Amino acid sequence: MTDDTPWLSREQLRAWMGFVAVMELLPAALDQQLQRDADLTLFDYMVIAMLSERDSRTLRMSVLASATNASLPRLSHVVSRLEKRGLVARCPSSEDRRATDVRLTDAGFDHIVAAAPDHVRTARRLVIDALTDEQVAELDTISRVLLARIDPEGRFAAVSNMPGGDGAGAEGASCDEVVAATEMCEARMTGTADDSLPSTVDGIGYRAATADDVPLLRRATLDAMNWSGERFADADLDRPEFAHYSAAFDPERPGAADLGVVATDDDGPVGVAWAVHLPAEDPGYGFVAEDVPELTLALDARARGRGIGSALLTRLVAAARDAGWPGMSLSVEDGNTGARILYERAGFRTVGRNGDSDTMQLVL
Repeated sequence: MTDDTPWLSREQLRAWMGFVAVMELLPAALDQQLQRDADLTLFDYMVIAMLSERDSRTLRMSVLASATNASLPRLSHVVSRLEKRGLVARCPSSEDRRATDVRLTDAGFDHIVAAAPDHVRTARRLVIDALTDEQVAELDTISRVLLARIDPEGRFAAVSNMPGGDGAGAEGASCDEVVAATEMCEARMTGTADDSLPSTVDGIGYRAATADDVPLLRRATLDAMNWSGERFADADLDRPEFAHYSAAFDPERPGAADLGVVATDDDGPVGVAWAVHLPAEDPGYGFVAEDVPELTLALDARARGRGIGSALLTRLVAAARDAGWPGMSLSVEDGNTGARILYERAGFRTVGRNGDSDTMQLVL
């Protein structure tokens, strides 16, 4: 009886045992640093990093599972744990009610921004800085060769779909979705992540709101109130709790002038963002203090999804800062996820609760 076992040579055994040691020690070292400095595991970090670079800070569970190399049960367990800490939130998908989305909260975003620098320093210290540029290129080549053997179907999308990879992603997540998610994580690791909001959009002009724009602000107030459907009619705007958002707007009030920015195209106004000083005896839904004006933002249907809301908000915040305002506040209803994410990206944070809405404030 012959022994046909393909035993390793001494050189091959040394390479193999060294590789096994790296597989055992490196994940533990990365976990140790993240747990010590950020109370996160490496997998927690990957989940939050993927979400943080999405414009909406939201991904479908299946896409997130593929992009982080996880099974849905494992991801669900981790998301539940992060959700209890207030770092993420689960909600029905806006595109498919049968699916579940995961959204990064403002607390989660702050956490990943704080954790990223030390994590990258650790990755550099333990791996990248120990190698020459040529060795880093060799490491990339070796990793891809091994992945082609271990994962020929490209299920581990966070690696196989990085720029230069050929993976197709996991079942239930489109290749485009997974590539977008993994490129976002790349931005966080390389320090190229852009957390700012745009201040301009092609084809759109901007001007300061004036007292003549009160009728525009009235219509915009109704649009903002009806963000989830036609729940209110024009007559409702005469109710005191709604009327003051437009009727009280006064950009020339001595000592407490209001501010607004109007976005326009060739056909006229397409959106407006404005903030009004309201007294304590007639507060708005997002009232914080008399010297903290309350913000409203509304877009025409043809302006949505183009970044115009972000540009309006950026410009209004800049004007408020120039005017020396201490901050601005607003009210956002439960379920209005798109607006909430926009305001969180601008720096607004939840400071209170009013019925089925959160009161958010930006400190300037």
